[in-house]
Amino acid sequence: MNQVRSIALAALLLPGLALIGACSSEPSNDSKESILEPDGDGTPADNGGEAPADNGGEVPADNGGEAPADTSPDAQMFTCHASKSPMFNSRDVLNMRISADFTKLNSAPTKEESSSQAVIELSDQSGAAPITANIIARGVSRFRCGFRPFSLKFEEKQKDNIFAHLGKSVKFVTHCGDREGLSATLKADSIETYEQRVLMEDTVYQVLDQLQVPSLKTRLVRLTYHDAPTGQEETHLAFVREPEDEMAERCGMVEWEELSGVDTSQLKVDQVGLLLLNLLHDFVIQYDGIEGKNLVTMVDLDRKAICYAPYDFDLVGVSRPDYVANEGRTLEQNRDAFADWLRRNQSPTLFDQIDRMLARADQMQRAVDQSNMNEENHEVFSRWLSLYLGLLRDFRACEGHTDDPSRPLCHVEDDHGDRPDSASVVEPGEWSARIEPPGDVDMFAVDLKENTLYSLGGRVPLELFDTQQNLVASASDRTVSFKPSQTGTYYLRASVGEQLVSSPLLPSPEDIDRYISLYTDDHGASLETATTLEAGQAVEGKWELAKGEDEDWFLLSAGASTNLHIVLRDTDTGRIEVSRRGAPAEELPLEETLLEGDNDVSSLFEQPGQYVVRVIQMLGLRANGSYTVTLQ
Repeated sequence: MNQVRSIALAALLLPGLALIGACSSEPSNDSKESILEPDGDGTPADNGGEAPADNGGEVPADNGGEAPADTSPDAQMFTCHASKSPMFNSRDVLNMRISADFTKLNSAPTKEESSSQAVIELSDQSGAAPITANIIARGVSRFRCGFRPFSLKFEEKQKDNIFAHLGKSVKFVTHCGDREGLSATLKADSIETYEQRVLMEDTVYQVLDQLQVPSLKTRLVRLTYHDAPTGQEETHLAFVREPEDEMAERCGMVEWEELSGVDTSQLKVDQVGLLLLNLLHDFVIQYDGIEGKNLVTMVDLDRKAICYAPYDFDLVGVSRPDYVANEGRTLEQNRDAFADWLRRNQSPTLFDQIDRMLARADQMQRAVDQSNMNEENHEVFSRWLSLYLGLLRDFRACEGHTDDPSRPLCHVEDDHGDRPDSASVVEPGEWSARIEPPGDVDMFAVDLKENTLYSLGGRVPLELFDTQQNLVASASDRTVSFKPSQTGTYYLRASVGEQLVSSPLLPSPEDIDRYISLYTDDHGASLETATTLEAGQAVEGKWELAKGEDEDWFLLSAGASTNLHIVLRDTDTGRIEVSRRGAPAEELPLEETLLEGDNDVSSLFEQPGQYVVRVIQMLGLRANGSYTVTLQ
């Protein structure tokens, strides 16, 4: 995977990093305001004034009398065009017959071996010429299904048929069906249950489609499978899913996989888009939408912004509470978790997104009402919408009441003051802060001594100021070391800045309570504060932290026969990372695990030169270890 995309997806996992049409304008970062200003909370400004793109004039075949959405700049933030494909201009079930080697498609050991020629016929379009394509199985877990999902691949883009404006490859989601060894997650008790799962997944797509956000369009198909080798036929429900690149294009972006010859080094994750992604995932109870899974990654090239769209809703908590990630939670339990997420992540931007969802509540309910789900599943989906939309209406009234403890749906207790005069007084060492909701600032007052080595780090961006508001040090994604020029009281400011999501839906304690350390250090964690090692010298080191990851940096000159030993004491393990100064960018650092006792790491110095050696404490293991470094 491209390294930049790996970083972008990693951002989804980090608390504090959290879609919107062609990506919204990014909120401003107000982290440079005076730390003495009482209102300097870094809250991003509402940017809901982005004008929408033309919606292409599409009118659904059955919209229940829905009035056109208000598209004034103040009322409409989403900017996706309507699809130009005739596939999605109606919600009527499409009757389709495909003749292909389905025996091979559903039994081949690999996707590559599953392909055959297919002939597609539409019974709803009498006299229309058959369409030919190559058919090939797809899917990951669903590749194990009795009826595998598949793609139709055309030799060229289609123009005058149902597949026009869908590119050269179109994906179908099928009903799965029994197969020996099928996992309990996928297995169902009847064909009807398999088909109901198709209908429920399609309904989630249809609900999100009403919001006019980047989301894949779908169309139900009553599909007759004609197995060409045997002549056997059977008919089941499936749905066509819009190609990811076509969705990205109508939303003014480019799908990541379509980027070619583009400099991706300056791309940043769009924060408003990431907030909306979290909101949509949590709204449909998509606990599986983490770790970069179930996301379409897109880029707004004009704004150099990365955006995401959610997809793959077969295992959401609405329809599959039995799925392992959903832990059997009821709709009420999921609603309560969602309420907690809303409270902890409230911001003007979040309230704005909720306004837009509530404005289309009737359309979402109509999407459920028009679904072909059975009565039982209709009731579940209607109850889900009622619970969740009711929560959003109640929560919408929270704006401006974060500080009111009599309103538990709204109130977020502030664990530390946000100004120097209300700062929490701490000693150098380790502590935690809860930076919620986004825009919250936690301030700490700490006394430091001049010309003493300190290191600063943690799981939240930090800035250290002196009493004259001069920035002394800052840390974001790694530990930094410094020496104050004078003794006195310093103020440490912790804030997530422009980030609009402070923690995930079901956070672990470390996701909420952000670890912070500002401690007296024996060896620094920067070139300026690194300790120089001399041949024949033994240097003692200590890891000062109980919960964190202390780094001690050393500089040395390596020759043809450099000999470096590290004797580790009082801890189970550590890590060493070695980088040659002035090395070309493609030369990666060498690293090795350190075990308790004597570690000969001489082999890491492969050629003569100046080296930076990082001796790193392993997070979460036995704390406060010590070591001796000896260079020969």
